[in-house]
Formats: sequence, structure tokens, C-alpha cells
Amino acid sequence: MILKPDIRIKTERMILKPVEDLYIDDILEHFTTEVTRYMPFSPQGNRMDIVSFVNESKRTLSENTDLVLAALDSNGDFIGCCGIHHISEESVELGLWLKKSSQGKGFGTEIIRNLVEFLEDNFIFKYIVYPVDEQNIASRKIPEKLGFIPFKSYKKKKDSTTDLTIVEYRKYYP
Repeated sequence: MILKPDIRIKTERMILKPVEDLYIDDILEHFTTEVTRYMPFSPQGNRMDIVSFVNESKRTLSENTDLVLAALDSNGDFIGCCGIHHISEESVELGLWLKKSSQGKGFGTEIIRNLVEFLEDNFIFKYIVYPVDEQNIASRKIPEKLGFIPFKSYKKKKDSTTDLTIVEYRKYYP
């Protein structure tokens, strides 16, 4: 499948659409230290970092290697970002973050379930990767509910003083 900027993935309660300049301020506001506690990012509150992220997301979309999406609720309000990364015939990787007020409402599972269905309907690959910090119990429940299995764990640097221990979940396809 060739990815295009007008792609839309509809879920039960949301619409997922490629990130664009329109979402820079939402990302800047909600991609906080608290939200990224278990992620290999330490946001600095720098608008230019977010502009670069959005521009890089547009570039990788045009190269058909990544699809980074804004998640919008039924009112069109921004609730977070998700993505399909490193698209290849071998594997794809999923990622997700939700703003604090959208956490704990089942949006994460709904998003990942719909991304998996989108991948299964449109791509051929051997497995899907879903990395999660081992201490992020709520996020670990998402791949576990959806039939992913733990494959390996490894250390990943968050910043100069903090390492994360990532559990890499995988879902295999015949």
C-alpha cells in the first residue's frame, strides 16, 4: 500500500489522521514529562522540536516507511499521537502516547486494535513489534489483550541519567 496524507483510520470513538502543522500546539502542550515518563524521550517544551517532529513525520510518510497519526475524539479534539513505524516486509512497529486527560479510558487499546486491523488489511509482514517499558503496567496490558507475546527485553536510554527496560511484544503472522 502507498501511504498518502489524506489517509484516515476510523475507530469506534476516534479518527486517526496523519500529523500536520495544525497539531503542533496540541503536541507541544500535551507531550509532557509526565506523559513521556516511560518513553525514550524527555520533552524540552521547545516548539521547534515539535515542528521538526511533524516535518519528519511528513517526510517518512512520503517515503512510505512510517505513518504518524494524530488521534482525535468524536468532537475533533486532539487526544494523542500514534504511529506505524519502520514499515518493511519483515516487520512493523507500533507506538502510542495519549494526553494525560485521555488516559485510562480504553483509547489506547482501541487505537492499537485498529492499527493492527489496518496493517492486516493493507500490508504483508511477518510480525508486528510493540515496545513498552516494563514498569508501564497500563500500557503493557494493551498488547497482552491483543494477542501479542513478550519476545525480549532490553535497555534503552531515556536521557543521560535514566535507562528504561523495554519489553518488546510481538504478534506473528504465518
